[in-house]
Amino acid sequence: MSFGHASNLRDKKILILIGSHLATAPRVQKEAKALREAGAVVYVRGTWWSPVLAAEDMALSSSLGIDFAPVVNLSSKGVTRTKVRILQRFARELFVRFGVVTGRVFGLGTTEMLNEARCINADLTMVHSEAGLWVGKKLLADGRRVGVDFEDWFSQDLPLKDRVQRPIKAMQRLERHLLQHANCSLTTSQALANSLAHDADTTRIPVVAPNCFPTSERAQALQGSRDVVPANCVSFHWFSQTIGPARGLEVLAQALPLLRGNWQLSLRGSLHAHQAWFDETFTPALRLRIQVLEPVSNAGLLARTMSHDVGLSLEEPYCLNRELTASNKIFEYLRAGLAVIATATQGQQEVMQSCPGAGQLIPPGDPVSLANAMQRMLDDAVHLQACKLNSVEAGEGVWSWERHAPKLVQAIAAGLTAPLS
Repeated sequence: MSFGHASNLRDKKILILIGSHLATAPRVQKEAKALREAGAVVYVRGTWWSPVLAAEDMALSSSLGIDFAPVVNLSSKGVTRTKVRILQRFARELFVRFGVVTGRVFGLGTTEMLNEARCINADLTMVHSEAGLWVGKKLLADGRRVGVDFEDWFSQDLPLKDRVQRPIKAMQRLERHLLQHANCSLTTSQALANSLAHDADTTRIPVVAPNCFPTSERAQALQGSRDVVPANCVSFHWFSQTIGPARGLEVLAQALPLLRGNWQLSLRGSLHAHQAWFDETFTPALRLRIQVLEPVSNAGLLARTMSHDVGLSLEEPYCLNRELTASNKIFEYLRAGLAVIATATQGQQEVMQSCPGAGQLIPPGDPVSLANAMQRMLDDAVHLQACKLNSVEAGEGVWSWERHAPKLVQAIAAGLTAPLS
């Protein structure tokens, strides 16, 4: 992979700050690997809450050749864990009751991240989360170089009812400040890049590095473990970290009874506390044709996804972030060679306009349109196969990570020479 003018990354220290486990951050894994291959010395700092994921984090950091450590560890009991939880709860109560905004109200481990960043003293620090926005502004004030990766439009995420305890206005101010003053900025779609810049009243439009995946991993995945799919059956597939409400599954449940033919639906993710919701949403008759699959590691996901025929990306545009972003799943379906049925949000339209033959866009919240699109996959084997072939072509071409990684690396490399604000 060629990184063009990224030679100034050689031996430069790049710190990436994330809000959780490395294992649950595929974009950061790709970013870290690309920077490491460009010659940078890469540090990643996050937070821990799961012993299982913590072990995966350490294996990943070793394979990527990077330095990873948690700034806060909630995966084991102890005084530190209790102290952090008390501080987080106090910050939340201060904000909810009195409107007082402190660093910790933006997320777990903000103060610890800032201290660690100052200690590492990287040539550039990339921030990837709400907590990182707060840290990023502090580092800029120190005279340090900072980049921001808007994986999401943080202040415009979540349903309205879930934003009550979030410092939205303060978060917006941080986003605008970093868009105007950070040494580099990245995001995941052109629609989101344009909207972020417009909101911040700046001509500094973030560089777009989509959430696509490396094509080079397909060959190994062909030999990987597969999901069980009945013979002579069209297998529809959906995945996320969590199976639950507000992810388009309610509309899917309304569409499924309209289908004719031999089909199976696989839902991959954790039900967590949503078992009652699942049983209420999907009738007993439907549940006979649905298999709920446990989450797998990012390394094992591609092989599992390749077991199926049609990938469902049913994002609901209940907020600007959902409207403008394109999720990991649509790119994983393309890499895996699945036909794609996706809701026509701006972010997903941007993806499918470059590979219209890979599937079909449908209106959000429309079970009849969804059922019709699924039925065509059931009725027309030639159409299904053509979509799958076009999907592979798109995953290996226009939407391959190998195509987009150099832009990300060059943007970060440019951040090392951009004037300090």
